[in-house]
Amino acid sequence: MDDILKSIADGAAAGETVDQVLGLPGEEQELLIHAIGSLKSEGAARFLSLLYPSLVDKTLQKLVKKALFRLKTQGIPVEEPRMPGESALRKVETGREARAFLSNYDPEMTRVVLVAVEMKKNQFLLSQAVLHFSNGLEELKSFPISRDELDDFLKDFLLRMPPLMVLPSISAAYAGYLIEEASGLSGKEAEEAASLHRMLPATKSDVGRPNDIYLLPGADAASEASAEAVFADAIFDPFSLGWPGMEEDLKKLNDVRNPTIVLPPYIIEERRQAFLNELVEEERLAARLPLFKRMLEDYAYLFYCLENFDCYKGLLAQLGEPAAVKRAFLRFVQEAFEEPEGADRPQDGIIIDPHSLMRR
Repeated sequence: MDDILKSIADGAAAGETVDQVLGLPGEEQELLIHAIGSLKSEGAARFLSLLYPSLVDKTLQKLVKKALFRLKTQGIPVEEPRMPGESALRKVETGREARAFLSNYDPEMTRVVLVAVEMKKNQFLLSQAVLHFSNGLEELKSFPISRDELDDFLKDFLLRMPPLMVLPSISAAYAGYLIEEASGLSGKEAEEAASLHRMLPATKSDVGRPNDIYLLPGADAASEASAEAVFADAIFDPFSLGWPGMEEDLKKLNDVRNPTIVLPPYIIEERRQAFLNELVEEERLAARLPLFKRMLEDYAYLFYCLENFDCYKGLLAQLGEPAAVKRAFLRFVQEAFEEPEGADRPQDGIIIDPHSLMRR
């Protein structure tokens, strides 16, 4: 910390010094920001403005803004820090190491994205994001971690995952896209999500957006799995679709399936199908169809990363037909109603507190 403060006081601080700060534990970053603000110099103001866009922690961002405000009130020229996304935002060089992982959805309709980006040699910034199917970003935690700690963390994380949950390695650029996409849906942690996304290295060959999933190489020799085989895969088992008013809809469906008068089974089945077809056209569920399609795109990517190329190609074929996507959506709506009591479905969510693993 003393070397960092001396570099700032001498006016020699630059991007490398920012990397040194980001590689410190959160508590030391907080102490350092206070110390930089007490330097009362133009160099300190410039460095704080340079540091701000690279910070993911909102508390640290607020500390930087407070320090800049105090310097400004003392007559020191202050350049307002640019918000993430503007041209001054630093990007991590593509040569830096980044690792990312994505899970399937758990029974609570949540999934996890893990991203680790190297800030300096053998030092990473680890971020864990919890994404909900319809609500978007629920949680985003970030903290510095060494390479050895990162390896241990990932091993422990995998050991603690419930049955039927997967966590393959994915493109870091796409992990950043998913977090920022979910942040836009929930309205939470917008600055942090955008800053993290822009920190992640990307190359032309990386998956960066959903459209890239359709063009992945190496699956030409695979056969195309049928829709039945795709959706019967265990990767879908933990997920159960939900929507507002579902309990009331279930009561109505039970009335259809158990009428007060005796009806032939085929009549009951026709009425059940008519009820479900009408239900998916209602706004409450129709609004979830685009989210469902995005889920299928991500599951196609999961299949690819798991080297299940048959299901990857089969799911892409389904995604290429809007009618097939709607049939799949109807299938999941129906399964949400018909989940048998005591079914062998994982009950634990995927959410794991990263700090609980680090304290071991």
